Amino acid sequence: MPVLGRRALTSRAVPQFGDANLVLRAALASALAWWVAADLLNLSAPDLAPVGAMLACQLTPYGTARRAFHRGAGVAFGGALGLTASMTIGVTPLTIFGTVLIGMCAGRLLRLGGQVHQIALTAVLVMGVPGHFDYGVHRLAANLLGVAIGAAVGLAVPPPPFARRASEKLARLSAQMSELLTEMAGHLRTGDWDAHCGEWVERARGLSERLTKVRTAVAAAEDANRWRPHSQDSVRRVERLLESTRCLDHVGHQIRGIARGLYNLTYREGRPPALHWSQDDSALRPEPTCAPEGLDQVLADLAATLAVLAEPRLLHDSPTPELRQRLRAHLGAAETSFLHSALAQQPAYAEWRELCTAGILEDARKVLHELDPQVGPHQRAFRD
Repeated sequence: MPVLGRRALTSRAVPQFGDANLVLRAALASALAWWVAADLLNLSAPDLAPVGAMLACQLTPYGTARRAFHRGAGVAFGGALGLTASMTIGVTPLTIFGTVLIGMCAGRLLRLGGQVHQIALTAVLVMGVPGHFDYGVHRLAANLLGVAIGAAVGLAVPPPPFARRASEKLARLSAQMSELLTEMAGHLRTGDWDAHCGEWVERARGLSERLTKVRTAVAAAEDANRWRPHSQDSVRRVERLLESTRCLDHVGHQIRGIARGLYNLTYREGRPPALHWSQDDSALRPEPTCAPEGLDQVLADLAATLAVLAEPRLLHDSPTPELRQRLRAHLGAAETSFLHSALAQQPAYAEWRELCTAGILEDARKVLHELDPQVGPHQRAFRD
């Protein structure tokens, strides 16, 4: 199978079927739970033991323990509620209504998270076998047994290397940001940038949305360090990943701002600084503007800087002196090209107060555009 085919298959298989480590732990816990419930304890409802074991297994030990606690508490309270209701009042539509109502409210009060429905669900399942007290108790015992075995297996089997996976996702996102900036710089040099601004805005927005998956991977790496012995290197590695995620989050917002700013210079769509109250005064409506001089070199240098961060080893392992030196060199080049471009636009660039006031007014203009029901991007929110 070609390399690209393997990568495509992996990218589709992992999100759909989960990590192989999780699959192995769930299968092992289910088999062990069935053996204990059916062969050792001779429970009359052993089928619920592997169900509880599967539902308790999560990607990380911390997640497994948290899910097991929530599910175990829900099963215990739900079983007690169902047995009490069926033995004292009986099973009627009104009893089911009251049991589900009490169970759902109790789940929220106990803060069971994703298992908020577990109390009501267990209570209804127990009430489904009225008059068979022993069978209901066996169902509860099998469920709790499965949860306990699933938690034990999840805590005993080492988790996969989540930190490496998170670093790879971060590096891939950094590379995609670098590619976008490189493309923007190329079109700025050739002069046809105005035809691609809309596409750049969408791509920059998509990069910010992909950061959600990166945050999930980094959170899994952080959870993997909980409730398990770990070295200082692993702690520092996770700290680097967390800070790198925040860094790329901010960088992504700035790239979106650059792309949107170039798009606004064309004034093809959206709101110029004056629209509704100046339709008869053309002097208040600016003409399309050229891109800032030297911006192509600024973006090219920033792209080279992000390309350095696209190396997974830089995020997963401790950065080498050579990588640090390369990063400093690219940052120095970007600073130089940025100052050249800024001074070309405004010789008094050092007077930063003018930039601050201009930025405040520009943000106010953007708010006007967001809230405009006629030409704004959220027109559907103002429809009848």
